[in-house]
Amino acid sequence: MEPVLAEGDDCALSATAVCWLADEPQPGLVLVELTDVRGRPYQLVAKSAYFDDGTELTPTATYPRPTLVPCTIDHVHHDTATVTTRWIGDRHGEPFVFDVPLAALTSR
Repeated sequence: MEPVLAEGDDCALSATAVCWLADEPQPGLVLVELTDVRGRPYQLVAKSAYFDDGTELTPTATYPRPTLVPCTIDHVHHDTATVTTRWIGDRHGEPFVFDVPLAALTSR
């Protein structure tokens, strides 16, 4: 039985690693896409180690491939969760906030 996710829980958001972008800065940059609960697409660019455990995201890996974005649950309402990214932020260092289907999250 899958654990019930709640506010304050660390979780992982299902996403797709689209392509390897650059080898620098180490360990390399990856483009990741995800979709929010309203169907709006988002793209995140960050070091490969920030996604999932990073070991599957390499310059020679086959893309696109599934990955996970580490998040914290801020709020849950029915089958929707508001999540904040961990370690991945905008150019000002602010984390991204998404409303996503609760089913797109797994416990960490």
